Amino acid sequence: MIGIRRITLLLLTLAPCCCVAQSSTAVVLHGGTSVSLAFAGPVDSRTAAAGDRIDVVLAKDITADGVVVAKAGTKLSAVVTSVKRAALAGRSGEISLRLEELAVGDTKIRLSGSKQKSADTDLHFSRAYHMKWPMGLARTGDNVEINSGTLLTVYVAEDASIAAGN
Repeated sequence: MIGIRRITLLLLTLAPCCCVAQSSTAVVLHGGTSVSLAFAGPVDSRTAAAGDRIDVVLAKDITADGVVVAKAGTKLSAVVTSVKRAALAGRSGEISLRLEELAVGDTKIRLSGSKQKSADTDLHFSRAYHMKWPMGLARTGDNVEINSGTLLTVYVAEDASIAAGN
């Protein structure tokens, strides 16, 4: 009987050590952290239309508190929100994109084109044209052309808590 009590006492003593699951700690990815993206394919204001999906990838790992929370090559999408094609009188093309949230495990990270908190999170691209009078009135401006692999720096829109190990 004494032997059974010792074994039971030993098991009760060891149980908390064996059965407690390791808890993962969370890291905070702070708003304003820069994120480097690359366009996965070309985008052109001549052929793009509002609603088109554009593929982009992380160009560099995203780290928070020394922990990699998203690896380079992670895919995400942008949606074309508006397009203006080049026109006469030197009006150049314009294209605006809105980045979709970056999924890191169960956490969604909002990205913005501006480090400042703003209601406008779209990314705007345009081409400058310097008109030469009077012949410039008859010239069509340039369309926006973004080549595959073009790098783009965006920012984390707001603090996000991410479970370490995602």
